[in-house]
Amino acid sequence: MSEQTMQQLEELRQVEDIKELQEGARRLFKRYQAAMSEVQVRLQILNDDLEFRLNRNPIHHFESRLKKPASAFEKLQRYGLPLTLESLEQNLYDIAGIRVICSYTDDVYKIVNMISLQDDMEIIKVKDYISHPKPNGYRSLHIVVKVPVYFMDVKEYVPVEIQFRTIAMDLWASLEHSLKYKQAKQLTGIDMVDELKNCSDIIEDVENRMQILMRAIETNNGGEEDAAWLRAHLEEIKEDVARRQQENQ
Repeated sequence: MSEQTMQQLEELRQVEDIKELQEGARRLFKRYQAAMSEVQVRLQILNDDLEFRLNRNPIHHFESRLKKPASAFEKLQRYGLPLTLESLEQNLYDIAGIRVICSYTDDVYKIVNMISLQDDMEIIKVKDYISHPKPNGYRSLHIVVKVPVYFMDVKEYVPVEIQFRTIAMDLWASLEHSLKYKQAKQLTGIDMVDELKNCSDIIEDVENRMQILMRAIETNNGGEEDAAWLRAHLEEIKEDVARRQQENQ
């Protein structure tokens, strides 16, 4: 067999390997799509149940996204991991992702707790950036759940990442993303990270005050203690704003 023929056969084998990988990826990503759909149905059921019990919707809305195979393999490559389907399943937990936007922080923890009580779902990973915000002010609660998906001949547990934010947290994250995307160079005299953190703190303060009002309404309580705290906290916010304005003069 000539060297040219051997080279052509090797190229054909590589093409076949790529086709096999692409076909395998399509089958695998169908599983993630199914798992994502399953989680969405369960979230809707929880929200409907809580609406009946609380007379309001704790979940404002949720949205989903499925990574493209090319994007998933690029992530493996960045981490220096094998570019195989097995490596995808073992190392990437964010192929299927859902973002849940809740009204209040209490709602986030309430829904996560209700998910943890479902005996056929398992929470395998938790990152709580609400209790421990990132240095730039990012707040969110990330969990990864394994959910059972039933196919024709087998039941499989497939991971889905769920990011929980409140409306206020989502506002900050959306604007922060826009600012970072548009920023082409460092701004003279402005510490971007520090300013973003300050904005996050202010938004958190407002959110906490709104949540206290909701608690008072739900408990049918005048909430004098909470009201006193709100008044004192409002004064602290005013003083902090005045101090920063003075520093910037």
